[in-house]
Amino acid sequence: MKLPSIILSSETLSHFDDAVRKEWIMTNGLGGYASSTVLGVNTRKYHGLLVGAFHSPMDRRVCLAKLDEEICIENNVYPLGTNEFQNGVFPQGHRFLREF
Repeated sequence: MKLPSIILSSETLSHFDDAVRKEWIMTNGLGGYASSTVLGVNTRKYHGLLVGAFHSPMDRRVCLAKLDEEICIENNVYPLGTNEFQNGVFPQGHRFLREF
C-alpha cells in the first residue's frame, strides 16, 4: 500500500513565516503520536516526536520534544534544527533544508 505524500521544496521551506505554519502529524492508532511543523519548530504545547497516551484520551505526555540535527563536513558544522525565541530564530537550520 502506497501512502499519499506531500513534498515541500527548499523555496517553500526558506520562507520561515509561511513554513512555520505548516504542520504534520503521524498517529499510532493507540492515542500516541508525533507532530511538529515542517521546519521542526514546536509551536504548540503538545508538539513532539514521541507523545505517549498513558491513559487515553486524557493523559498524554510529551516524552521526546525534538531533536536538533547537525551535519559536520570537515571543519564546518551545518545546523538543520530551528528554534523560535522572543528575540528571533536560532539556529536558522531551515535555510539548509532542501525538501520535506
